[in-house]
Amino acid sequence: MTTRLWFLLALSAALDFSLIVFALRFRAKRIGLVRLTLALVAGVVFACLKAPVFGLATRSFFFIASLGWGTLVVATPLALLCLPLQQRATRAARTVALAGALLLPALGWYGTFYEPFRLVEERCDVPIEPRHAPAEPLRIAVLADIQSQEVDAHLREAVRRAMAFEPHLIVLPGDLIQIADRERYLAAAPQFRELLAPLSAPLGVYFVIGNTDTPSLVRHALEGTNVKLLVDEIAEVEFAGKRVLIGGANIEHWRANGGSPFSREFDRREGDELRLLVCHYPSCVEEAQPIRPGFDLAIAGHTHGGQVVIPGFGPPITLTSVPRSAAAGGLHIVNGRQLYVSRGVGLERGSAPRLRFLCPPEVSLLTLRAAD
Repeated sequence: MTTRLWFLLALSAALDFSLIVFALRFRAKRIGLVRLTLALVAGVVFACLKAPVFGLATRSFFFIASLGWGTLVVATPLALLCLPLQQRATRAARTVALAGALLLPALGWYGTFYEPFRLVEERCDVPIEPRHAPAEPLRIAVLADIQSQEVDAHLREAVRRAMAFEPHLIVLPGDLIQIADRERYLAAAPQFRELLAPLSAPLGVYFVIGNTDTPSLVRHALEGTNVKLLVDEIAEVEFAGKRVLIGGANIEHWRANGGSPFSREFDRREGDELRLLVCHYPSCVEEAQPIRPGFDLAIAGHTHGGQVVIPGFGPPITLTSVPRSAAAGGLHIVNGRQLYVSRGVGLERGSAPRLRFLCPPEVSLLTLRAAD
């Protein structure tokens, strides 16, 4: 984030802290659990009221998320830490405040410094209609949303695990480098080129454009690697006696046309070939016509699984039109098509908070085999 955004974030936290402390002490002869609850509710209401103002000032939805995260794990614990020092506070209020002052920063540490790097392996069997399936199981490694500004041990481990799957095919559904400045992007490109260099598979390695990617810059970053960029293109390969078509949807055409003409066209089946659509947005399946047998599987990223998951509810925000259950990740049927959404390797950058909660990054292995 820029210096200006950091200043606004600090200002927001200071305002939240001041309001909660004021609400705790204002005309209070005794500070009990009721007063503590009311002060916290007042803090939540104030945070909700000021968020749109800061959002308009920065023109960034993700900065609003940073404000909320700062309120939760910084401003509120500091305000609660003041309560045990108040003689007018009851023992119950002091105990609850101290617990909150300890647990909320711990939550912040877990979501910021631990879970974003707790890389997991997801293995998923994908049933394919027998007449479209190869004679042998087809292994596909998925590396979605690397979405970083520099290469670190976490990203190298993701590439290592993808290759350890010994996949027949590797797909990267967009978002490689998230750097807006062209010069900084070009300076970072060589290390990402080195990161991707080990990727290889008998049927190829394919990348599609994501919403943080610029096609010309991505081409530069992929130079000298085995990774092929698919821009509204189809790669045709052969596996175990079956013709396999891999379609890569171009996100730029998606924006210009309010949808993906390529996805709609790729949904037209020619015969018994296996059709795999790789796209950044999960909503690519909404271009399909359920009454017609089209592509067998779409592989997407973009949502990061929501990055934050609430138990029993799922991700509050997914930034896609597909059902929240599908956007959270995994294999689902949407609009009559099989869709696999990866939670991704990286996370949102820029003005967004660097966090994941109950939504770890993943490297996926999809095994396509004939359905029973």
